[in-house]
Amino acid sequence: MDPREIEMISIVNMQEVPEEIKKEIQDIESGVKLPPSELKKLQKIENETVKEQEEEDSDEILQPGKKIKPEITEAEATKLAERLYGIVAKDITELISYDDRNFLIHSDRNIKNPIIPNYWEPGYVLKIHNTLDSKKKQFIDGQTQLMLFLSQQNIKCTKPVMNIFGKNFSTEKLGDSTHVVRLLEYQPGQIFASVPKTNNMYYQVGEFVARFDNAVKHFEHDAYKRHKTLWQLDLVPKLNDFLSAVKDEEKRGVVEEVLAAFDKKVLANIDTFAKGIIHGDFNEQNILVNETSKGGEYKVSGIIDFGDTSCSYYVFELAIAMAYMIMQSKEISTGGLVIAGYSMARNIPEHERKVLKVCVAARLCQSLVLGAYSHQLDPDNSYVLTTQAAGWDMLLRLWAEPDDKIEELWVKTADNYLTQSTK
Repeated sequence: MDPREIEMISIVNMQEVPEEIKKEIQDIESGVKLPPSELKKLQKIENETVKEQEEEDSDEILQPGKKIKPEITEAEATKLAERLYGIVAKDITELISYDDRNFLIHSDRNIKNPIIPNYWEPGYVLKIHNTLDSKKKQFIDGQTQLMLFLSQQNIKCTKPVMNIFGKNFSTEKLGDSTHVVRLLEYQPGQIFASVPKTNNMYYQVGEFVARFDNAVKHFEHDAYKRHKTLWQLDLVPKLNDFLSAVKDEEKRGVVEEVLAAFDKKVLANIDTFAKGIIHGDFNEQNILVNETSKGGEYKVSGIIDFGDTSCSYYVFELAIAMAYMIMQSKEISTGGLVIAGYSMARNIPEHERKVLKVCVAARLCQSLVLGAYSHQLDPDNSYVLTTQAAGWDMLLRLWAEPDDKIEELWVKTADNYLTQSTK
């Protein structure tokens, strides 16, 4: 075999190549000649690897009319967990999810599992990614590495579990579509939405968000250089493609006003805002809390769901958290409490404060429009309507107020909270 032919066989990712094929490559490099059939096998592996990488690098975002949620039963999920992770399920419960399918599984600790030697008492979450995200394997690896990185920074979050192949995830054919499947350690605690709220808890949310942003400043992964999702706030103009899901003419008109203002005040000045990796979805369903020793009081303890992480703008991270917290309290002033906590760990420049109102409104629009659209595709999924009632009320109230009045309200609320004797 001519050595120049060897150079033409560029195996893109050796980690994905089976051991027997690696040996054949080594044989080539050492001068051992292979028959044409074996050479074709190598070339086929190369082509498949290149194709897979192209899929991994896909920056495709959700398009109108496309259904992406996996179709799988609890029984099928149980078999999947056993085949890939050796888990014999004692019980299984589906958890609410937007576009993915998540199953909480408790295993029988009396049955030894060689794949997962360290038994995790709280249970495991079997996550089946939607068809769109399943094409972005590099991004899923980025999420995995980010979770591991945060764990080292003492940020409580979900942790990945390796499968029978020694990988953090696998690609599985489910029905007519292909999905990435992975297992995560279930994090104990209650979600923010399920407990009584206090001003201090909203303050804690802001503080935790800033702590998260500071912790990931030095995290790097190539996937975040190009990953795009429809939930990124800088892609708010894409909502125009989904506005038909909003049937009320007045509400649709308000959304159009917000999109126009966002384009003028935010996107036109986008290069002036500080940028980094953000969580992108600090909502009441993703924030974990634990009850303190005092009883009846709660402390923000962790964060789950890394599907909307991206390299974006810190002002968006803050605005997203504010949007969900004001929906929880049904008070616009609550945004000031989140600002108070956030500002204790990261300075908020004046030009970022000036656009917080329109950024909060833009996130409300995203949640409301995409929620209505997703419900059209999947009427049985009530989770996508979580923000509808409170969301429209808050959006209409917020947008009716002048920008300077809202800014003054948030500044005053933050200052009052920070200067009071007890928090």
